[in-house]
Order: sequence, then structure tokens, then C-alpha cells
Amino acid sequence: MNSSIKTLVAITLLLSGLPSFAAESASTPAGATAAPTTTTSSSSPASGQALADGVNKPVRDKWALIVGIGDFNSDKIPKLKYATKDARDFYNYLIKEANFAPDHVRILLDGKATQRRIMSELGSKFLARLARPDDMIVLFFSTHGSPSQMDIRGRNYIVAADSDPEDLFATGIEMQKVLESIQSRVLSDRVLLVMDACHSGSVSGEGKGIARTGNFDAEVLAAGSGQMVICSSKPDEQSWESKRYQNGVFTKNLLDGLRSGGSSTSIAKAFETAQSSIQNEVKEDHPGARQTPVLHSKWSGNELLLAIKPVAPERIPPTVFEDLDLDSTDVATGVAPVKKASKPVKNPEKNPEDFAPATSGSRANTGSYAPRYSAEGAAAEDSDKKLVLTRAYFSNDPTPEKSYQYACEASGANFNNTDLYYRKAALLIQMGKYGKAMQQLTDVLVDDPNNEHYRLARAFCFAKQGMRALAAEDIRTAQFKNPKLPTKIEIGD
Repeated sequence: MNSSIKTLVAITLLLSGLPSFAAESASTPAGATAAPTTTTSSSSPASGQALADGVNKPVRDKWALIVGIGDFNSDKIPKLKYATKDARDFYNYLIKEANFAPDHVRILLDGKATQRRIMSELGSKFLARLARPDDMIVLFFSTHGSPSQMDIRGRNYIVAADSDPEDLFATGIEMQKVLESIQSRVLSDRVLLVMDACHSGSVSGEGKGIARTGNFDAEVLAAGSGQMVICSSKPDEQSWESKRYQNGVFTKNLLDGLRSGGSSTSIAKAFETAQSSIQNEVKEDHPGARQTPVLHSKWSGNELLLAIKPVAPERIPPTVFEDLDLDSTDVATGVAPVKKASKPVKNPEKNPEDFAPATSGSRANTGSYAPRYSAEGAAAEDSDKKLVLTRAYFSNDPTPEKSYQYACEASGANFNNTDLYYRKAALLIQMGKYGKAMQQLTDVLVDDPNNEHYRLARAFCFAKQGMRALAAEDIRTAQFKNPKLPTKIEIGD
């Protein structure tokens, strides 16, 4: 894969919260080791925050979009062994070590990383709605790139999971349009684009790129966007996947560079450290090959620190959460995805009894979709064990969208049945629409404040929206209402 594209992605990511850099040094003669790219910027204050004037205002909040694709719909596009792992590793670095709130980082892997989904997350549903001028934005792409020679107008494209290599204009992601979207739709001055993708890679399975010709020009992209762009290699080189570990050489070494000085590591220093390591590894493991990461920036402020703590982070409004589709967080964090249930979807028109209130049971108004209770009326959980609340705990319906429509119809016909409203909330939780689910749960708790499972569901929604204190309060109330609940209740995926 061409390192230029990978470098571009890294640069955009770094700009969102890292120091500015000067243009790349002159090209290095063949066979020589290029000197690290340097930057000319004033030193950052001891606090790690930029001065509160002009472009050097403190970083208010931080957001990121991570894309990794190794498996493509088209058989004509070679698979990449470590592209998705590169993306997962970068994602986990951001949320665990670089002070990015987990719900502020969206990750799309393989089948979820379609052309439409990527552009939607970037320009309409996620970044464009939430980012502000004083925020930091990081974009990371690990996938194939297409060379300008493959397009009749000389355009470069990122290859999405559903791209057609013979019609990239219609199915690929034009890099210049991504940067234009950042300028016109994402209102932030600090944007770092990191591209671990190239247009000049081989099709052997070790390099990234679907043709061995031309790559992105990081300098042109940075100039056009006014931001920071890091590409994994020069336009005439390819980006390699490692023979030593399960990562692309670029991403692994960039992450090592970012960790080298802890949270105070500047992007410039991280890039300098990574550049030397990448050049040496490729030279040693691939005789005759070269890989030289490129960093270009038009950022005019102080040095940006990727791991800097935001000074005024915000919670994502429920109205935005409702419109976000599930991303690949379950894969990135190692949590198994929700398994589909084998039970058929219930249809209120064909099976109205499935939605009617129950006529028996230890608790009043406990219908088919109410939480399960034991014969004594207590929750069925074992109090001696830990309870982990997950989406699957509340609902694992095979077709949640259709079932939600049916539940809405059933609740309209049985508007006094709170269990039907709980069913709607559970399905919304399964679909990741936590804000909307919380609204349903708040309403049913007015009618049945003693229902511990309703409170557990709302606690889950609170936690997923970053409201940990309110989540803990609902959990404590649920345990008080039912002492047989486990004493240790945690929030999972």
C-alpha cells in the first residue's frame, strides 16, 4: 500500500490536537536514509495547552473517525492482512491512552466501512454535527488506495469496502473531497489526517495499493486543506505490512512514537521517531525497498499534542445518538458482537396474544416482553455472581428494526401496557439508540418506579451517554428495590 495515503490519514488525525509542522524536507536520494521531517513552531506551554489566542486556544473537545478495511466486496481488490488490526490498535490507543472519550471515537471496519457510511460519519451524522472550531479532529484510514493514473481525471481515491476498482469515481472516496468536507462541514481548525494507505503498493498481499503507480501528494493535500497530513510513504514508494508483528509497519511505529514520551509527546516528535524506525525495518526486511513516511502541515499554531486533555468536553446529545448507526466498537474492543436470536419475529397483527398483558405471574402488568422474574417475584439473576449489562442482555432480536415497528403498533393499541414501552426501549438499546431508549424508560418509570429492570435499562443508557453518576444511581435504586440482584453490576457493551 502506498505510504502517502497512510501518511495523509495520520496527518489529519494529528492536526486535530497536535503541533504544527513545517513542510517536508527535500527528497532523499535513492538508497539514502531521509532525515526526519521537522517543524517550526513555538514551544507549547507547560500545561500542555495552547495559549488562548487565535489558533492557539485550548483544545475544547476531541473527536475521531477510524477506518480499517482488509476484506473487500470485490474479488479484484487484494485483501490486507493487518489493516483492520491497525485501525483497532489506533482506536484503542485514542480511547485508552490519548484522552479521547470512547463515545467521541467512531470506528468502521470491513463491511461497515462502505463509501456511503464513511462519508455519512464524516459529513452529516457525526463529525459535522458535533465538532466545533476549537476542537481537535483525528481521521485515520488503513486500506488500499488508488493511483491517479487509474482515473481519467487523475484523481486519487480511498478504496472502501464496497468500492468497484473499475468505477472508483462512483464507488471510491476521493481524497480531495474528504478534505473539502473537513473545511466546509467540520468546523475545526485542528485536523490530523493519518493515511496508512497507498496508491503505489504491490498486489502481493504485503503492500497496500491496487497498482504500482503514483500515490497521494501529502504536500498538495495539506496545502489544500490547511491542516496536517501524514502519509505512510512517499508517492513513489509502497507501504508494507510487517514480517515481524501483526501490523502495518507504519501504524505500529507511529503508535510507538506517540507513546515514547507519554501524553506530552508532540506529533512532530512522534513522527520523527517513527520515520527512522520505519525506514530501518523496511530496508532490513525487504532488500531494495524503501518506505519513507511524509508529514506536511499548514497548521500555524503551537505544537499540537494528540493526548492532550480537552478543557471542556461535552456529552453527545441524545438527538445525535438516535441518528447514529452501530459502528465496529464491539470488534475493536474484543467484545463479541450481539448474537442473533433463533426465535421468529413476533408480529402483533398475526400474533396479538404475544403482545397482550400477561394474565399470570408474580408481578402485575408483566407481559411477554417484560423482564423475567422467579416464582418469588425476584429477578432471576444470581446475587452471588456479577451481572454485566450489555445490549444482548436487554434484547437480541434478529431483526430489531422490524420488531420495533411492531412494538410501536402494539403499544398504540395497548397504551396502558408499560411492558410494551419497555420492549421498544430494549430494541432501541440493541440498535444503539440510547437517547431515544432513555426517553421511553423515563416514561415507564413514572408508571412503575419499582421495576428494577427498567432502572437497569436506563442505567445502561445513561452510561453509554457518559452520565456515569446517574447510571450508578439507577443501579443502586434497582438493587434496593430487589435485594436479590447481584451486588456487583457492571456496564458492558
